Amino acid sequence: MEDASERLLRALEAWESAVELATPDEARDAFDEASLQVFWQRWPHVSSWGGAVWRRLNEDLADAAKPLADSEHHEVGGEGG
Repeated sequence: MEDASERLLRALEAWESAVELATPDEARDAFDEASLQVFWQRWPHVSSWGGAVWRRLNEDLADAAKPLADSEHHEVGGEGG
């Protein structure tokens, strides 16, 4: 899985670099036809996968941000020594 993580990070860095080069309208007008066709064909799958990963992470992070009510580890404050 480490290889997949490294590849994902490299792909995101490359994606960000491409995004900085052109707005969506500029990309549509300037990119060659083959690149646009590959993007059009592959984007639904990539977008769906990325959205699913993002939703799962968002759920995990939202749960982690909730305080544990009535937990023995939950400090209220005001107690000192």
